[in-house]
Amino acid sequence: MANGLRAALALALVGVIGCGRGSSAPPPPPPSHEAGASDAPPIEIPSQPLGLADLASFAWRSRGGQPAFRAARKAEGKEDWVEVAARCREALAADPGHLEAAWLYAVALAKTGKLDGVLAPLEVAATGDYGKWALASLDQPALQPFLATPSGQAWRRRVEQDRATYLAALGRAVIVTSHGDVFAFDPQTTRFHRLTHTYGAVVGTLEGAHEIAYVSRTKKHVGVGIIHPSTGRTTHATPVSGTNVRVAIQPKGFAIKAGAAWQLLDDDGKLHPIPPPKLTAWLDVAGKQVKLVRTPGGGIAGDWDDQGLASAIRISQTSRTLTVPGQIDGSTVAWAPDRSHLAFVALLDDCKPNGAAAAVFVAETSTGRLDELERAANGLAVEWVGDRKLAIAGDHGVELVELGGKPVALDGADGLVLPRRRPKCAAPEQAGSDEAPPDEEPGVGDEGSDARATP
Repeated sequence: MANGLRAALALALVGVIGCGRGSSAPPPPPPSHEAGASDAPPIEIPSQPLGLADLASFAWRSRGGQPAFRAARKAEGKEDWVEVAARCREALAADPGHLEAAWLYAVALAKTGKLDGVLAPLEVAATGDYGKWALASLDQPALQPFLATPSGQAWRRRVEQDRATYLAALGRAVIVTSHGDVFAFDPQTTRFHRLTHTYGAVVGTLEGAHEIAYVSRTKKHVGVGIIHPSTGRTTHATPVSGTNVRVAIQPKGFAIKAGAAWQLLDDDGKLHPIPPPKLTAWLDVAGKQVKLVRTPGGGIAGDWDDQGLASAIRISQTSRTLTVPGQIDGSTVAWAPDRSHLAFVALLDDCKPNGAAAAVFVAETSTGRLDELERAANGLAVEWVGDRKLAIAGDHGVELVELGGKPVALDGADGLVLPRRRPKCAAPEQAGSDEAPPDEEPGVGDEGSDARATP
């Protein structure tokens, strides 16, 4: 955990140690009315690194502070804010990285009039997950008295100043999945930002021109939501009927087919009936089975079969023909940004259960030279993240691979936006428990001021 984060937690735990016990530090002296006092410079809050250093840091619900946090949530339901503060303080003592507890603690302190203690836990929550709590803090009704103080005004300026930093990070990020949620990895700061807040319910994603659709599955329903990296906004998943869903890329938004009818999912998470649309790329989700269907464009021709596979492909601009010991999956073919290389996944002829039956290849456009980068037994996905750098999801998780260099693992990441192409002989996917992930528990601020539903 970053030094700034630890320091902020120390302030949260020490500076408000009397909260909930009827005592507090002596009030500060009244403001001076001497000449020149009003000319004092405003308080400024130093910037902190946004996001968290690793994906494991987001797993606070499985760590030692969670029991006390659950007790705090029960107290919240009874409007016992003194008890909420005490239990949140207990949760943070056990786990200083519990961002939900930090957020609820800040709100509880504001509710009990302990405004001088709000900033430290609020800073922990909002810097760790800017997209969820930073902007929400400006709209949360309970925090308005704090925002009217000099420290609160400084916090408002800090949030606005950090907005550009956050959006720049999302703009250059590699989008990965981890344990059923979507994250953005910023290669410049090597920090992770959480984009969905389902706590394990995401089963599939589909990248459009400017947005990313995600499909979630909970005990109650299957839903589809939209991630907007350009604004940092993610909508809640909109429930759809049935368990089998098709999500198709459209010029504006995503078309959803659940049952026989097609609907368009708009930016606000609402569904509108539409005629059957023209399909160019789509995601089929049936339970936990996810399949991407798309045909490669941009000057790539092949003898594609009804499964989107080809024994050979041809690069039109150089007239190079590419063949591999297997079949090339058309849905995985991708150009490097400068179009100097082409990457794809091939299903190998030597297909044996639990064997390395799929491989990632990269072709040099001008010469047609092929290099094999990785093999896997349980499927592969590949996408370009630079002119000479790729992200590959395989048996070892997600790795960043510079052409000619050694792979660098993104610990904890298990997939990319693109679903893996699994060979037919691969072992069946782990079904896991029959229980779907629980619906997310809404926290304070989730209704009416949730940063995921506010630009």
